Amino acid sequence: MPNMEQHLFNLKFAAKELQRNSKKCDKEEKVEKAKVKKAIQKGNMEVARIHAENAIRQKNQSVNFLRMSARVDAVAARVQTAVTMNKVTKSMAGVVKGMDATLKSMNLEKISSLMDKFEHQFETLDVQTQQMEDSMSSTTTLTTPQNQVDTLMQEMADEAGLDLNMELPQGQTGTVASSVASTEQDELSQRLAKLRDQV
Repeated sequence: MPNMEQHLFNLKFAAKELQRNSKKCDKEEKVEKAKVKKAIQKGNMEVARIHAENAIRQKNQSVNFLRMSARVDAVAARVQTAVTMNKVTKSMAGVVKGMDATLKSMNLEKISSLMDKFEHQFETLDVQTQQMEDSMSSTTTLTTPQNQVDTLMQEMADEAGLDLNMELPQGQTGTVASSVASTEQDELSQRLAKLRDQV
């Protein structure tokens, strides 16, 4: 099938690009984490929270890019097999229309839709791909879980050697801070008990 080799090359290239984008997000996450720490050191919790949200968003985006890279890679391997065995069907060749523009866009939703069409052309979809699709649909939300944000802020505060007194909403008592406090309390109680035994 003419041009199929070129499309195959573009699929492999897109998988690498998606991986690069994932690494970019990793770098951005580190930058945002550093800003969280700096803001906490200055006592500016509102700014710290914004950077913590950005860091979590970058982390989730990195995972999404990585997942999509694996998915595109899997499709490329199947197309490679089809090309090698000369089993490229007319309908599969039809899927590649507009493919290059979609891959270049780096738009995860569009690429996901394209992969759906490709995968539909293969008789057997392995379980792994199905799991990836499910994971993709559940992780493409833009919301940032607040408990992740709080945990990240706590981590950055610990690394900076600072006490983080966040005003937590009512009912959120099972937090990192309170569990640390109760652990310290337990240790004190044990020390006192040992001292009493020695007396």
